[in-house]
Amino acid sequence: MWERPLPDTMKLPAGEFFRSDAQALAVEPRDPQSPFPMHNHEFEELVIIESGNGWQVINDEPFFVTCGEVFYLRPGDCHEFSSLQDLRLTNILCRPHRATFNLDAGGDAEIRANRHWQVNDEALREIKPIIEALSRETLRVDPLSKLMAETLFVQLNLLLRRHRFAPANAKLPAPSRLGHLMSYIRHNCAEEVDFDDLSRRFGASERHLTRAFRDATGVTPHEFLFKTRINRAMRALGGTAASVTEIAYDCGFNDGNYFSFCFSKAAGLTPSEYRRKVKRRGERSLN
Repeated sequence: MWERPLPDTMKLPAGEFFRSDAQALAVEPRDPQSPFPMHNHEFEELVIIESGNGWQVINDEPFFVTCGEVFYLRPGDCHEFSSLQDLRLTNILCRPHRATFNLDAGGDAEIRANRHWQVNDEALREIKPIIEALSRETLRVDPLSKLMAETLFVQLNLLLRRHRFAPANAKLPAPSRLGHLMSYIRHNCAEEVDFDDLSRRFGASERHLTRAFRDATGVTPHEFLFKTRINRAMRALGGTAASVTEIAYDCGFNDGNYFSFCFSKAAGLTPSEYRRKVKRRGERSLN
């Protein structure tokens, strides 16, 4: 489980990633991503999760992340990665004010409001060659490479917008993919999830669906549901005054004692200890 590091936050300067002061884009693949402490940067960033799983904390909000998730980070946003299982991702770094034309990765009002989206596995396959071409252009030095890179970024951004759907989307579309299954689990994690029924919707056996899900994410659908419930409980403990028992039921646990046991095993702290820790952290950040 993730642990909040010391109060000092590492700041990553643009000069470490961009080849010149005029460059607007850079591509940083992480294959795999290593645990990385809390940090922020001077540029915008698109984080595209390709496979595996792990914990990402953004501005003190925990996310259990896996394939197909996309995050838009603004300059100054603080985030970290920990407890990773073969997490593979690509970071697209962007400085819109250095671009030839508008490249604002968060220019869409919906992205600015939510900043966390899901795309399906088909979209990941479609954007892969674009990211590879973008990476090549950012390393070239000919007169047209900057403009080529920016054009590819616009194409990438448009494809992400075309295929995106909110992680809390209640609907499970007919042409279901793993990304839609993850969205369904996130939205319904407080309820009893019938994986046999979901398998029938996918037109596959539960065994086949479990194998495909584990191959893509590193966890089974049941494990993903459990981690999603714990993730939801963390946010409730840190952001509401609800009792531990109320939070347990709201997160899909039918017994408060069992919830406390599961939470302690996952987080290394009891729910009450975790709530006190988050409260102390918030008080320190105000000082």
